Order: sequence, then C-alpha cells, then structure tokens
Amino acid sequence: MIIKSLENINLQEFTTCFNEAFSDYVVPFKVSPDYLAERFTGAGIQYNLSFGAFSQDEQVAFIMHGIEEHNDKKTAFDIGTGVIPKHRGERLVAQIYNHAIPILKQHNVQKCLLEVIQTNEKAIKAYSNLGFEIKRELVCFKGSIDFKPMAIHKKVCINTVSPNKFDWTMAHSFWNFAPSWEQSVQAILRNPHLYDVITIGKQDAVYGYAVINSKQGNVLQFGILKERRNQGLGHSLFHWIWKRHSVISINNVDKRDIKSIQFLKRIGLNVHVEQYEMEKIL
Repeated sequence: MIIKSLENINLQEFTTCFNEAFSDYVVPFKVSPDYLAERFTGAGIQYNLSFGAFSQDEQVAFIMHGIEEHNDKKTAFDIGTGVIPKHRGERLVAQIYNHAIPILKQHNVQKCLLEVIQTNEKAIKAYSNLGFEIKRELVCFKGSIDFKPMAIHKKVCINTVSPNKFDWTMAHSFWNFAPSWEQSVQAILRNPHLYDVITIGKQDAVYGYAVINSKQGNVLQFGILKERRNQGLGHSLFHWIWKRHSVISINNVDKRDIKSIQFLKRIGLNVHVEQYEMEKIL
C-alpha cells in the first residue's frame, strides 16, 4: 500500500473512488466530478495536503483537507474521508493520518477538524483513537414549510444581492454561533456564483439575512438582529425562500442555538442528521 499526496489528482478518477467509498455510507449518495470540484473549491481544498492510499495504482482511500485560519489557528479541515469497501479493516485512515500529520506540521498547521454523523460509531471510535475530541454538536434540517407570513411581511423589503456585494462586516451581528467550515463566509466567497444573499429590512436598514444556494435552496446562513427578533421577520424570510424552493435544507446549526432550532422546528423543518464537530490539536 502506497500513501501519497493528491497534488496530481485526476478528478474524474477520484470521483469513482469517492462514490465507491460512500456507496454504503450512513447517508448514501453519489456525486459528479463537477459537484466535487465546486465543493472542494468552497472548502478551500489544498490537494498537496490531501492524501490517498493506493494499491497497485488503484486509489482505495483518501482524506481531503481544506486549509485556512479557524479560531486563530491554521487548520486542516477534513472535507471527506473514505475507504472503498474491499479495503475496510486495514486501518487505512489511521495510516493516512500518520503519514499526513508530520507533513501538515511542516506547513504550520496547528489543528485538524472534521465532522462526523453521530450514528457512525465506527468512524467516531477511529477518530477518537487518533486523538480527536468532540467540540460541538451540529444539527441538520430538511423539509418543506407552509405557513402564512405575519402582518409585518407587508411592511418590510426583501431583496436579493450577490455575496460579493453584501456587507459581510455586519454578519456577526446576526449570529448566535459561528457557522461551520462549509457554511462559513470564506466558503461562500470562494463560490459566489452559486449563492444569493437574501436581506430583509427597510430601505437601507438590514434586519436579517439568509444565504441560499441559488439552484437548490440549501440555506448556508441565516439570522435576525437580536433587537428585531420575535417580530415575524424570520417567518417572512423563510416564507420568501419557500415560495422559490419547495424543499429547504439547512446544515450544521449549532445545537447550543436552542432558539434557532425551536424556530426551524416551528416552521415545519425536521431534523435530518446530527453531527459531531471533532478537533485534534497537532
């Protein structure tokens, strides 16, 4: 078994390995090379710091790393780890990490970060054995909503703006907790053509916002100013989104954000998946 960097990756061939590795995943899915290219761009993938295991020139396992500052530490985020079924049980993930960590340290990476579905007990145990610790719990929602907006809906303006034209310096004022890696401001701005920022307010005053995938209706971020909450603005914002996207998904709401979770359940969304965010200091 050879473990090496993926700096010369052929994305078409890699997609075959990726799909085989996730064919029996907790939440099975199949992707295209174009999907992976967009997702990897958003996550800030550095192929020279991503690694794969190869058996007789066939790629059989991988760990893909996005690299950027996270809470003031240079961080390698594991955007995807996979092993094709016939090579399970060979501790390839541990072998790849043992190969990768000294190289990450050489590039001044200070910690590794990943997300794992809470029911994936084998993966959680494997990561724990490698020194990863659970830092927070994340809740993913999916569903269709159907309700009438409140009276305030007629008194506010809802506008769409490109991520490149939105004033991101105000974003923190809407948050209860910081977005996770793939929902971060940096991830949005790496693929601005994929997203719209929906603002709600009056004239030049923005009271709340949401970032959505323009085609699919996935909500990456949303929030209302603390002093403007409980006035129906959130209902109006999601009613606007629902009118254009019949099925809405929202990934990685911090489980400590009880009020947002209660709101999302109240408007009809259901918990789809729960994840752990795990961290290892190098």
